[in-house]
Amino acid sequence: MTRQSRLSGLAALPMVVLLGAAALPVVFLLSRLAVGEMAVDGASLAATAAFALGGAAVATATGAAAGITAGVLALPAGRWLIGAACVLIAAPPAFWWLGATHVPGIPWNLLSGLAGGAVVAGLALSPVPLLLVLAALRELPSNLYEAARVGLRPWQRVCFVLLPLLRAPLAAGFLLVAILLLGESEIPFLFGFRTAMTDVVTLFAQTYDVTRTIPLVVPLLLAVLVLAVLAGRPLLRTILATSRGTHGVVRRPTSVMSAIPATVPAAIAAISLSGYAAASFAGGLPEWRATPAIFWASIAEAVGCAWIALLLVVVAAYPLRAAPGAKVALWIALLVFCVPAAIFGIGWIGISHALGGFQVPPLAAHVSRAIALPLLGFAIAYARLPRSLEDAARLVAVSPLQRALWLVLPLVAPSLVAASALVAALAFADRDVASLLLPAGGSRLMLDLYLLSANAPSRVVGAAAFTALGGAALSVALAAAGPLFLWRPRG
Repeated sequence: MTRQSRLSGLAALPMVVLLGAAALPVVFLLSRLAVGEMAVDGASLAATAAFALGGAAVATATGAAAGITAGVLALPAGRWLIGAACVLIAAPPAFWWLGATHVPGIPWNLLSGLAGGAVVAGLALSPVPLLLVLAALRELPSNLYEAARVGLRPWQRVCFVLLPLLRAPLAAGFLLVAILLLGESEIPFLFGFRTAMTDVVTLFAQTYDVTRTIPLVVPLLLAVLVLAVLAGRPLLRTILATSRGTHGVVRRPTSVMSAIPATVPAAIAAISLSGYAAASFAGGLPEWRATPAIFWASIAEAVGCAWIALLLVVVAAYPLRAAPGAKVALWIALLVFCVPAAIFGIGWIGISHALGGFQVPPLAAHVSRAIALPLLGFAIAYARLPRSLEDAARLVAVSPLQRALWLVLPLVAPSLVAASALVAALAFADRDVASLLLPAGGSRLMLDLYLLSANAPSRVVGAAAFTALGGAALSVALAAAGPLFLWRPRG
C-alpha cells in the first residue's frame, strides 16, 4: 500500500464512521427482513402509492410553475415571495392544513379522502421542487434562454426549451416529495384513509413491539430507498452543477397577472397563518401558555442538533472535499435522510432493545438522520468555490487547521449557515421522533400542538401554533448564528 493510499484511507475514516453510525437504524431494520411473516395489506400499499405519487404530482406542478415564474421574470418583491414560500418547509403539511381549516367561510369539506389529502400535502410541499427549479435556473447559461426569447413565443420557449432543460430538478423534486409523503401519517389520519405509514404508526402505538412492526416497516423502507436511489442522480446533477456561461436566466419585467403562479406557495402559508390568528383571538385573548421547560427544551434540542450535525460533518467532510469519494458519501447520507423519521425512531428503539434497553435521546436520532443536510450544504458551496482560491490559501504560512478555519471555511460559510438553519427547522418541526423516544411525561411544542388540535378549543390551538412558530423562528436564528459567528470572514 502506497503512502498516498494510506493517507486517503485515513482521510476517509471519519466520514466512514459518521455514516456508519447514522445508518445503524436502517441496517438494523433491514437485517430483520426475515423476522416474522411479511403480511402486508395490499389495499394499504395501493393507497400509499396513490397518495405519494398524487401529492408529488401536485407539488411538482405547483412548485415548477412558481419556480419558473420567479426564475425568468423580475417580480415585485420576488425574494420576499420565495422567502414566504420557504416558510412551508418549517412545519409538516398537517400543521398548515389545521391552520387553513380555521379560516371561516371556505368549504373545506370539499377536500376529503385520499384525493383531498394528496392535494393538501402536495401544495404544502411545493417549495421542494420550487427551490430545485430556482437553483437550476440560476446555473443555466443565460445565452440559452435569451436565444429562445428571440424567436419563440412565451409558451413555446417554456415547453420546448425550459422544461427539457429542467428535467433533472423536476424529476428530483417529484421523487423527493414522493419520499416525504411515503413517511407522512398525519394527513392520512386527518383525511380518513389508510397508508402503510399509518399502519406502522398504529401497530407500534398499540404494541410497542419492533419485531411485530418490522413486516410493515421493511416494505415501506425498501420503497423509500428505491425512490431515493432514483432521485440521487438528478438531485446531485441539479445542486452540484455550475454554469459555464453567464450565471442564470436574465429576468425580464412582467405584469401582475403573470406573477400569480409564484404567489401560490406564499398564499398557502398566509391563509394558514390567518386561520390560526383568527382562531387565536376568537372570543378574547388566548388562554393557553406553553410550559417554559417544554418551550426551551424544544429550542435547545433543535439548535443542539443543528450545531452538532454541522460540526461532525465539517470535521468528516473537510479532508474529503476534493476526493472522488465525496459524492458517494453525500449519496449515502441522502439515502439515510430519506428514511421517514418514524421508521428511523423505531430503528433506534430496536437497537436499544437489542443492546439492553438503554434510552436513546431524540437528539441522537435527529443528528444521525440530519447529517445529509450540512454535508449537502458543504458540497454545494465547495463545488462553486474556484480552486484557485484554495490554491492561493496554501501559499499562506499557516498550519492546515488554521487555513481551514480562517481561509477556506469562511468562503463556504453562507451555505453552512443555511444548512444549520434548515436542520434546526426540521428537528423542531418533527413530532415522530419526539413521540417515540421521549421518556414518559416528556413533550415538545410541536407534539403538544397536535395533541391540542384533537380536542382543545380553537383559540387554544391557535395560541399553541403561534407559540410553536415563535419557537421555530428562534431555533432557526440561533442555529444560523453559531456557524455565522464561528466562520465569519475576518480582516
